[in-house]
Amino acid sequence: MTERVYEFSTLVVRRRLILELLRRADKPDETASAVFIDPAPTHFELAASISTHREAVSREMSALGKKGLIERRGHRLLLCDLAALEMLAGKEE
Repeated sequence: MTERVYEFSTLVVRRRLILELLRRADKPDETASAVFIDPAPTHFELAASISTHREAVSREMSALGKKGLIERRGHRLLLCDLAALEMLAGKEE
């Protein structure tokens, strides 16, 4: 809980969004480079969980999609490059 409060108060929307996507990902093993979120959360659900508004989530999801880091596939969301997403989020493993 303390970590989430810290994120809300100090991180920009893009970093909070990426961290939330990584938390929701179905990671089969540590060597996976891409994973799915099934079912894909709506922009509204993501916005509520990271304490922002839907428009900001939509804008950031579009930017991540244009960079080839995420891709929507039907009812699932593919996180294409976990290493790049973790780097953008400043996550250290």
